[in-house]
Amino acid sequence: MEQKSILLYCFGIDDVLQGSPNVAGIQVQMSFWARTFVKQGWRVYSFSNKQYGIIEGVEFIHKTGSWLGRHGLSIIQEPFDAIKNIKQTKANLVFVRGARRDLFAIERTCKLSKVKLIFLGASDRDFEQGNELILGAGINKKLYHKALHSINHFITQNQYQSDNLNKYYGKQSMIIPNIWAIDDNTQQKGQKYAAVWVANLRRLKRAEWFINLAKKLPQFRFAIAGGVNEQDYYDAMREEAEKVDNLDFLGPLPLVGVNELLSTSKLLVCTSEFEGFPNTFLQAWAYNVPVVSTVNPSGYITEFGLGKIIEDEQQLLFAVREILDSDELYDQCQQNIKNYFTEHHDADRAYQKVMKLIAE
Repeated sequence: MEQKSILLYCFGIDDVLQGSPNVAGIQVQMSFWARTFVKQGWRVYSFSNKQYGIIEGVEFIHKTGSWLGRHGLSIIQEPFDAIKNIKQTKANLVFVRGARRDLFAIERTCKLSKVKLIFLGASDRDFEQGNELILGAGINKKLYHKALHSINHFITQNQYQSDNLNKYYGKQSMIIPNIWAIDDNTQQKGQKYAAVWVANLRRLKRAEWFINLAKKLPQFRFAIAGGVNEQDYYDAMREEAEKVDNLDFLGPLPLVGVNELLSTSKLLVCTSEFEGFPNTFLQAWAYNVPVVSTVNPSGYITEFGLGKIIEDEQQLLFAVREILDSDELYDQCQQNIKNYFTEHHDADRAYQKVMKLIAE
C-alpha cells in the first residue's frame, strides 16, 4: 500500500525539533502533530527557511521569499505556491493552524486537487469574525473568511472556538484540545519555585500581574520565562522583574528547558487576556503541576479540578496562597490531573479522532 503524505503548513517545526527557545505555541503543537504522523507511518512534510532535509522523520522543504513577496505582492504568489507545494509533496492531507490570509489559496488548491484539508484553531480569536489576529489590509481578513466558509473539516481546541465557528460560519468542528507527544520522564525533581509564569512576552499576557504577585509574597520564590514578542514590553518586564529579589527572570527557554523548569515548580500561573489552549498547561500537567489561570479552556480546569480560575490580581493572590497553604488541596489537584491528562491530551488518541474526521 502506498505511503500516505501529510503537509503541515508551518514554518518553525524544525526549530522546535532542534531545541530553539524562539518558538510559538503553533509551532510546538504542529511539531507534536508531525511526530504523531511520523509514528503512524505517514510521510510528513513541512517548511523551513533554512537548508534542511529530514529531522526526526519530518521532511523540510526549503522556502525563501519570492520576488513578488518582497514587493508586497504575495497575494499573487500564494496560489502558485499552494499548487507547487501540494504537487511536490503528493499530499493526501493538509493541516493549517491559525488565522492566515493564504488559507484561501490553500483551500482552493486542496479542493481542486481533491486533497483533504483540516483547519485547526489556535487562538480563540481565530473564529471571532473581524477580530482575527491577521495583519495588513482588509482583503486579508476577507480572504480568510471566504476560506472558512468553504472548508469542510475543522478541529477546535475548546467549546468557545467551536461555538464561534458555528455562529459565524455555520460549521461544525471536532474538539481536540492541544496534544502531548513527547516521550519524557515527567517526574518532579523537587520544588525550587512556588510558581512560574511562562509565555512569550506581549501586553495581552499581563506579566505585570505575576511580578506584583512575587512582590506580595516575598517568602516564596518565583520565575518568569518567555521570549520576545513585543520588544519594549519584554524589556520593561525584565527591568521590573530584576528589581524583585525573590523573582528570577529566565528569558526564552526551549521546550525541554520549560519542561525542566516545570519539573521544579509547584504551580503554573497564566494571566493572559485570552488563549486557545496553552501548550504550557500541557507541560505543567505532564508533571502534575496545577494551574492558576485567567483562562479556562472548555471549562476543563474547573470541571476536573486542575487548579484555580481567577479574574483579577486580587483573586490571583488569594488563589495562589490558597493552594500553596493547603497540602490537602494541592494533593487533590495533582490526583485530578493524573485522572484527566491521558484521557484528553494523548497524541495517539487524537490521531484516531483525526482519522475519523477525514473519513466522514
